[in-house]
Amino acid sequence: MTIREVRVYRVPLETQARYTMSNSTVSTPESTIVEVVDSSGLIGYGEACMASPQFQPAHNGGIRESLSVLAPAVVGLDPTQLGVVNAAMDTAMAGHAEGKAAIDIACWDLMGKKLDLSVVDLLGGSRTAEVHTYHVVGINPPEVSATEAIRLQDEGLTHLQLKAGGRPIDEDIAAIRAVADVLRPETELTVDTNRGWSTAEAIQVSQACADITMSAEQPCATEAELLQLKEHIRHPLVVDENATDLRSIARMISSGLANGFGLKLTRVGGLTKMRAVRDLCMATRTPMSSDDAWGGDIIAAASVALGATLDPHFSRGAWIAHPYHQTHYDESNGPRIEKGFVTLPQGGPGLGLVLEDGQFGDPVAVYSDV
Repeated sequence: MTIREVRVYRVPLETQARYTMSNSTVSTPESTIVEVVDSSGLIGYGEACMASPQFQPAHNGGIRESLSVLAPAVVGLDPTQLGVVNAAMDTAMAGHAEGKAAIDIACWDLMGKKLDLSVVDLLGGSRTAEVHTYHVVGINPPEVSATEAIRLQDEGLTHLQLKAGGRPIDEDIAAIRAVADVLRPETELTVDTNRGWSTAEAIQVSQACADITMSAEQPCATEAELLQLKEHIRHPLVVDENATDLRSIARMISSGLANGFGLKLTRVGGLTKMRAVRDLCMATRTPMSSDDAWGGDIIAAASVALGATLDPHFSRGAWIAHPYHQTHYDESNGPRIEKGFVTLPQGGPGLGLVLEDGQFGDPVAVYSDV
């Protein structure tokens, strides 16, 4: 069993619902889909998609460009030897975790199909039948944010992430208070600025909202700023954009900086590397999520698969972008949210999706052993 061919596709995902972050609004991200084809013709699917270039070093065009180096490096390898595949990609190119993740996820999907097992089973088995999710309340006036929070709770959501940053601090504080006023006892609130505050602003907001139960997610841009901030804020600190690999995550756990993580599957390099992060977080009883920046059914299925293997006591859930672009690659099995939970796709082994050869149109690039 060897990798015969790697096909790369560009798939725009037009946003149907408004998604706003500090200094950015998501419009039409271009997802990159990878098909890894083995010597028998079996296909595994992977995906990577950045919502916006403002918040990460990666961008969607760069992901596809990185695959021009990464894909030839894995052609001819056994896709079930995940350590060998990832080592070959790391040797071929430093960084570029998102392109590596797309190939790695496709290999997991392919291995599951080959062994007639789900990716969840390959990752160690499900700890929960449904994975809870959270929904974003974007940058809006306070009254709009409160109305949105009520609507989401009426739909069964018990985890809300309020975006902040990129506007005057008093407006952020007003929006936090407006949402907090309509929260129900079972609902958890995280305020996420996507690195949008200075340390002084983050301290000001945390002190002004000291009476509100919430977490502060990635309030400042760098790990050094978060370290300066930590002893002065009144809320648990969740790290997102600075959690890039096992080493950085281990350092932030051991230093006591991180009370939890908002983890992106493609940012750390795929399921193989995320599995190691999961084991570390579960061993140290550090809450984590299993998310990604954006994307369709493939990356959503991978995120939810790993999310299902988390200890529920230390799971921050799994976020999927489908409510915003409302596009399914697999209309029957594509992950979707019902009453605050995402069920695992049940279309078959691997990621559980039923996808057709050729359904993404013509590839933008093909790398093969011919």
